Amino acid sequence: MHIVRLLSMGNATGFRYVLAVTCLAGLANAALLGMINHAAEQAVLAQPLGGDTIALYICLFAFFYLSDRASLREANRMVQHRLEAVRQRVVGKIRRVDLRGLEQLDQGELFATIAQEVNHLSQSLPLLVSAAQSSVLLVFCLLYIATISVAAFAVVAACTVIGLVLFWMRRQRLDQALVEVHHQEAAMLDSLGHFTKGFQEIRLNADRNDALFAHFTQVVDTLKGKVVGVGGKWVVLLQFGNAFLYALVGVVIFILPGFFDGYTDAIYKITAAAIFCVGPVTALTAVAPLYARADMGLGHVAKLERRLDLGRSEPSEPLTVSRFADFSTITYEALTFSYRDEAGDVLFTSGPLNLTLQRGETVFVTGGNGSGKSTAMKLLCGLYTPDSGSITIDGVPVSTDERRDLREVFAAVFADFHLFDRLYGMEQVDPQRVTALIAQMELADKVGFADGRFSTTSLSTGQRKRLALIVALLEDRPVYLFDEWAADQDAHFRDVFYTRLLPDLKAQGKTVLAVTHDDRYWSACDRRLTMDLGVITAETRGAA
Repeated sequence: MHIVRLLSMGNATGFRYVLAVTCLAGLANAALLGMINHAAEQAVLAQPLGGDTIALYICLFAFFYLSDRASLREANRMVQHRLEAVRQRVVGKIRRVDLRGLEQLDQGELFATIAQEVNHLSQSLPLLVSAAQSSVLLVFCLLYIATISVAAFAVVAACTVIGLVLFWMRRQRLDQALVEVHHQEAAMLDSLGHFTKGFQEIRLNADRNDALFAHFTQVVDTLKGKVVGVGGKWVVLLQFGNAFLYALVGVVIFILPGFFDGYTDAIYKITAAAIFCVGPVTALTAVAPLYARADMGLGHVAKLERRLDLGRSEPSEPLTVSRFADFSTITYEALTFSYRDEAGDVLFTSGPLNLTLQRGETVFVTGGNGSGKSTAMKLLCGLYTPDSGSITIDGVPVSTDERRDLREVFAAVFADFHLFDRLYGMEQVDPQRVTALIAQMELADKVGFADGRFSTTSLSTGQRKRLALIVALLEDRPVYLFDEWAADQDAHFRDVFYTRLLPDLKAQGKTVLAVTHDDRYWSACDRRLTMDLGVITAETRGAA
């Protein structure tokens, strides 16, 4: 019961308040039912109703209305507060997970869970809370019937229990269908992603374009079929609830009078109570699909959290400043890392890597495509957790808990870099410093800076890389990691990078680790490492 756990998590005061006020509303509803039956009985006997009876009815109605509204409002506030906590908790775990753990998550499932499922929960849970109130009202209606006839209560309660058991058995089929819909929605998002991420490729190949669209159409058609199937199961549930209700009223009116003496005098009261149950029962049957979808969504969120917990790589305490900021040397000894498939079989191994980085030196990393350069960079800066080997800084071993301190030493522009919409974490940056860097990157005629953000990021890949470099320079870290940064630059700015920017960083005492294929600029480094099949095969001086 994921929904119950969600509502009861955190501060229990709000949950108890909603439960208490809902019970009061149910009690008032039962009292109103009794007042209505009493008034009807007086009318049948041609006896006038006193003013006190009318006043009591008005008071009961006002109490029911106010308590019902108060419980719904508080329940909605409580639900949104709980969902806010879920969003923050999930994203909080994502930002602390190991990079490889995140890469192994299905991106379609990830976004479907965070975006679609949580948003669906936000929309449906208030309705589910209202349905929970309906169940309380139903209980009090049954208790009212018990005050009229214990025998009738026993029969109605037994029929209700049997009906609910049958109802929930049918609902399990709906649960399975909703799981299939969730997986198919994730498949649709994956297929849709090909159109945006691979747009250039599909525009260059009409056959690929048509085949991809045909595949997307097939996925959407399958999704439609599954959604229609869910709708059909929901209709069956709704019909079952309505049919059960009318069957119950039929039992009350046509069958019970023949078995119990004195029952006839109370039949209209019991019938009125049964009809009063129409609203709560209808509400419960109507929200059954919502409940199933919401409970399934919370199950997916819980599953995602468990996977994120397995890949968690650091404590949650805030980090003020890296304890390694003033390092002199970083030494990597026999460092290895392996990509594995779902069965655990090794796909590619990086290492063993043996390397010492001196503060202030510029190191180039070269090698063919697939030689393991990018993997090595992620391993060296602490984004990947090594399978074996050790890292020491100034002779002090870096423990697993200290890898976050290691990462804080690096500023990087990766080949698959991401450019954020604002300078997160650098809110106090000097705007004049940013403007000067924009001019240095020869982007002053294209980009401005104000209110902590660039005026635009809709630029060419090379220009976006220059903005990413500006952000890295503003971080002012001891070590800079560039993964083929110059690959998307024109000849002029490629020359600027190697002959001006890198020497400037060296003059500031920064360590630079750059993946490059530009052999004409190899003299710009202190050392050049050559990689092949995940290992360093050669080391030469920069001028060589």
